[in-house]
Amino acid sequence: MARLSLSLLGPFQAALDGEPVVAFGSNKVRALLAYLAVEADRPHSREKLTGLLWPERPDQDASANLRYSLSNLRAAIGDRAPIDDQEASLPFLLVSRQAIQFNRASDAWVDATAFSELLASPAPSLSDLERAVDLYQGEFLEGFFVGDSVAFEEWALLKREQLGRQVRSALHRLAAMHEQRGEYERALPYAWRQVELDPWQEQARRQLMRLLALSGQRAAALAQYEAFRRALAEELGVEPARATTELYEQIRDGKVGLDERGNHRPAGEAVVIPASVPLSPAPRRLSWRMRLALGGGLATLAVVVVLSLLVAGNALLRGESSVISTLLPAPGVSVEGKLVYVCEELDGDDGASPPQICVTDYWTGRRVQVSDDLAFDAICGLAWSPDGQQIVFGANPPGRTSRLYVINVDGSGLRQLTGGETPVTGPAWSPDGQWIVFTRRDDLWLVRPDGSELHALLAVEVFYLSRAVWSPDSQCIAFLQEPIGRDSLHEEVWIVGRDGAAPHQIYTFERSEDEGVFLGWSPDGQRVGCFLLGPDGSTTLLVDADGSGEVQAMEGMPDSWLPEYWPPWGEGR
Repeated sequence: MARLSLSLLGPFQAALDGEPVVAFGSNKVRALLAYLAVEADRPHSREKLTGLLWPERPDQDASANLRYSLSNLRAAIGDRAPIDDQEASLPFLLVSRQAIQFNRASDAWVDATAFSELLASPAPSLSDLERAVDLYQGEFLEGFFVGDSVAFEEWALLKREQLGRQVRSALHRLAAMHEQRGEYERALPYAWRQVELDPWQEQARRQLMRLLALSGQRAAALAQYEAFRRALAEELGVEPARATTELYEQIRDGKVGLDERGNHRPAGEAVVIPASVPLSPAPRRLSWRMRLALGGGLATLAVVVVLSLLVAGNALLRGESSVISTLLPAPGVSVEGKLVYVCEELDGDDGASPPQICVTDYWTGRRVQVSDDLAFDAICGLAWSPDGQQIVFGANPPGRTSRLYVINVDGSGLRQLTGGETPVTGPAWSPDGQWIVFTRRDDLWLVRPDGSELHALLAVEVFYLSRAVWSPDSQCIAFLQEPIGRDSLHEEVWIVGRDGAAPHQIYTFERSEDEGVFLGWSPDGQRVGCFLLGPDGSTTLLVDADGSGEVQAMEGMPDSWLPEYWPPWGEGR
């Protein structure tokens, strides 16, 4: 047994030599330990920790609070620096005047870390999956709350969602493995637990229905569908997905389950065991998070983006054609579910080090720093190449305006695409990988990924509210225009050919001051979705790409529609 054991999956629990630790002075001390233990891959500056736990306190008071909490923490867990190199017990915390780090080499065990490590392999074994789901005794830091630290609560929320996705994926895989072997009774507990964790997930609901039917519980399988259908109608005003209804009809008609001789009739849906199973979050819970994040208006839109990218990245990879046929991800999310962003570390008394580019894997939550030697004053507007091997971004060399750059995902091959003193913003890679579109002051520009054929596409004199977005066939670009000189917030949706031909307006509308507007193409390239996001909710306008036909307005955010895919598109919706 490890000398220090931390249980964070469920209520916070700490034990030292098998005895509960009860000497923590406050939840802030517990929060400090939980954060350091989970984020143990790197040291954390004292400034970062005070901002995490005491964001509203003056710097001097926050630093004093950190010193007091650290002292209390080390006393509670019996931590101390080794007296000499011969001492067997390594300290749990590595503490310097600048930073603090949880010591991975110490005799400590953290259930959340062990859980993620068991699932780190692209294809974990049956025993690893079983051990992982046994470790999951509840949501991350269940019932734990630090009321005056929004930053800590946001971190805990992201971690809670990440670990929740991992356990649902593991449960789905376990059920699928046993189903593939014909072990339906062994598969059922995992399917039941999946539905208990996320009652709105239809893929899990179908798995449970199928397993109930295959194990001879036909009436229970049909009852599952009826209960789910009523809940969807009452709570969300929608019907089950077509695949769910089709499975219900197959079970009802005796095409799935046991025949009159007791032999199994398999479902038409093949049992597939992918490396990971992307499952969507419950729509009602997502709506609550959106309201929470948007309480302060568009000033908090960045919070929504950060929270939702990791919460919602699974929809990007979903394989359920009946729910989502194709998604066009935001530029910052790769098709493999990787988030690219700017990371900036505090560097002791010298302030912040130059910003670098980092990538977080959605499935594991692990961060990889792509670059470590970029010397830019600022980095912004990152976007992936279609194959996920390169990143395009805007950056400001010291004392200069932003230019466009491309870097390989391993940090090599940095190259500059544009020069001059006119700042660039909003790069977006064409789906065929041949072009990058970006804005330069009031113009749309194109450039090849190797920096060649740089040219202005269109001078439009606009105020951009979002990136220009490519059509799926890479032949057209949609963009927003706010005509200069208009007093009202008057927006126009335009489309232009990749060669600059036939620019045309397809729609015009008014928006409020606190609404953000974002564009996205349907997978077939026939429609453009205009997503309006404000403090009171969202509205999606669906417009024919040729400007004909009636505009369809959809209030709210339907199941699986998440804000990083402005908007995603579902089959038959």
